[in-house]
Amino acid sequence: MTDAVGRAGKRTLKPEEATVLVVDDEPDVAFYLGSVLEDAGLNVIFAHDGDQALDAIRRQPPDLISLDLVMPRKSGIRVLAELRRNPEWARIPVVIVTAHARDPEVRREVSEHADVLAGSVITGPSMYLEKPVTPQKYLKGICDILGIEVDVDRLGLSADSHTRLRDEAKSLLDDVDAATLEEVLGRLRKQQP
Repeated sequence: MTDAVGRAGKRTLKPEEATVLVVDDEPDVAFYLGSVLEDAGLNVIFAHDGDQALDAIRRQPPDLISLDLVMPRKSGIRVLAELRRNPEWARIPVVIVTAHARDPEVRREVSEHADVLAGSVITGPSMYLEKPVTPQKYLKGICDILGIEVDVDRLGLSADSHTRLRDEAKSLLDDVDAATLEEVLGRLRKQQP
C-alpha cells in the first residue's frame, strides 16, 4: 500500500501506482469492476468472499478496497469491521458496492458490529454505490479517493459510449441464430437477482 491518498492531502498517485482489491462473490461483477479499473491503468487484485479478501490484504495491503456486502463465508460488513479493528488496515479507503444495503440481514449484521462501525448504517466506507453501478461513476469515485486524475471520456466510459456499445450489441444480435440467442438469454436470466 502506498502512502498517497488524494483526499488526505498527500501526493497523488498515477494509475499504475495504485492497487485496488475488488471483493465480490459474483465473478461477472468482479470481472466487470476490475476491467473498468484495469482499463484505466490501475492494478487489480480479486477476492470472491470475505476470507479471501482478508488473506489478500495480509499478503499485500491495497491502496483501496471495493467491497460487496453480501458474500459467502464472511460478509463485507464483517470484513469492514475487521479492517477498522486493525490500526494498519483502518486507513485503507473502502468503497461499498452492493445491491443489498437495505436488506434486513445486512441491517442486523451492521447492528452487531455497531461498536466498530459507529452505529449507523455502513459507517466507515469512503464511498457507497448501489448496484448496478455505472463504470464512469465507479471509476471516477475511486480515482477521486486515490487522487488519480483520469479522463473518463478518453476511456470510452461516457454515456455516449454506452449507447454506442448497446447499438453495436444490437447489430451483432441481428446476425445470431435463434438457438444461440436462446442460450445467451438463458445464461442472462440465471444471473438476474
